[in-house]
Amino acid sequence: MLQHFPVESRGRRKKLQEVGYVATICFLCFLVRCIMMCLNAYDKDADLDVLDHPILNLTYYLVL
Repeated sequence: MLQHFPVESRGRRKKLQEVGYVATICFLCFLVRCIMMCLNAYDKDADLDVLDHPILNLTYYLVL
């Protein structure tokens, strides 16, 4: 999609900035989820099984 914009155009810069925002948000969500999984591995009281069903848990964590 960026190939259609000239190299120094304002629209290209704005689109790259949007891609950067989305990548940052995805990275932060993944990082938080990894930290939660690490805490769950060492602390048996921290239960990540929120819906008591494997398919519902999968759906829940995919939405988050």
